[in-house]
Amino acid sequence: MLATTLMAVAGTFGIGMIIGIVVLMTAEEALLAVAKSAARDVSGSFWAGVLAQLLAVPALVILLIACAVTIIGILAIPIAALAWALALAGAVTLGVLAVSMVIGRAIAGRGAGSTERSAALRGLTVGLLVLSLVWFGAALASGTPLVGAIARLAAVAFTWAVATVGLGAVVKSRIGVSRISMQFGRFGGAKMGGFPGNWAASSSTGVNEVQVPVSWQTPTPIQGVVAAPRPTDASSSTHRPDAPR
Repeated sequence: MLATTLMAVAGTFGIGMIIGIVVLMTAEEALLAVAKSAARDVSGSFWAGVLAQLLAVPALVILLIACAVTIIGILAIPIAALAWALALAGAVTLGVLAVSMVIGRAIAGRGAGSTERSAALRGLTVGLLVLSLVWFGAALASGTPLVGAIARLAAVAFTWAVATVGLGAVVKSRIGVSRISMQFGRFGGAKMGGFPGNWAASSSTGVNEVQVPVSWQTPTPIQGVVAAPRPTDASSSTHRPDAPR
């Protein structure tokens, strides 16, 4: 019995790794987006996942009622129910992989000099291994009735929490909340929205301003006296009465 349970846990870990590698190779951007959403707001993702679980069955009922309005819709009810189940299973699987990656990155770190994909694969492997070790411990403790029951309950609670956070992160990332959070996160640096955060110097010339030539600069007019250009030496020497003819 114990050997069968351990083999089942090992097989689940292997299947999870295969699915994780396939998802990482085909949908790396979506997986990283869900992982970042889960790491950024764990509690928010958890409650979003709880809400999604509570609304899953009512949403399915509404979908089936909408299909039952017409005759063609009645024929499509099995397909709609299957599509809903597959979508929910895919969302939960993607969420579990993302949260496992976050757990693995928190334990093993990114790794010096590693690429984004290799760091993601490393975190995914360590995270799935941690999740499997919880069930390994529950299987090893199954020989003692009380300890085995507590360990199994802890393993179920931990797995449900991981799946709930992952499902909530999938929901949040799909509706664009994580993308908005990333945009607001850029405002804390020296640049804001791609533009420098500091204002230009006060001495700089604006677009509609024109620099006045130096030779025409006069003191500020006082008591209504209008500033006029200073005469040059040539013009003053021409109008002098004692100038040589």
